[in-house]
Amino acid sequence: MTGVKTGMATLTLHRPALVELAFRQALLGDPDTMAYNHAWGGTIDFPGERWADWYARWVETPGTERFYRYLYAPEADAFVGEVAYHWDEELSEFLCDVIVPAACRGKGYGRRGLALLCDAARDNGITRLYDSIARDNPAVGLFLRSGFQVMRQTEQSFLVAKEL
Repeated sequence: MTGVKTGMATLTLHRPALVELAFRQALLGDPDTMAYNHAWGGTIDFPGERWADWYARWVETPGTERFYRYLYAPEADAFVGEVAYHWDEELSEFLCDVIVPAACRGKGYGRRGLALLCDAARDNGITRLYDSIARDNPAVGLFLRSGFQVMRQTEQSFLVAKEL
């Protein structure tokens, strides 16, 4: 686990075990948490029968094209989100992802998790991260405050990027 402490308790990156994917299943299936994803369908079904294949690609053998970790808050003894990046063929860039459960928002987990993800990407030789964010998603502010810049915008979304 890698950790960062910024004015609050330490937040660490945790490589989940296969059985811990129940957290991801609950995260993706929660309508409040996934409300930001309404433009792309809202909640995401992640049934147990898909876990092993997904885990093999994203966690066991991700290569250099994928990175996935949970955000773990030792002070709460709980997972408080997930962070990831992956190579996007269409953009020919690395897209990142930060999801914090609705019940855990407003505590700095997203900001600290994004910083940990950027550090991990830099350590893995990645020089730039992107994300495509719906215009009405409050996470736009999180990314901009974290040093990302708007590269392109449409009526539906912002494409943001950060040099690492």
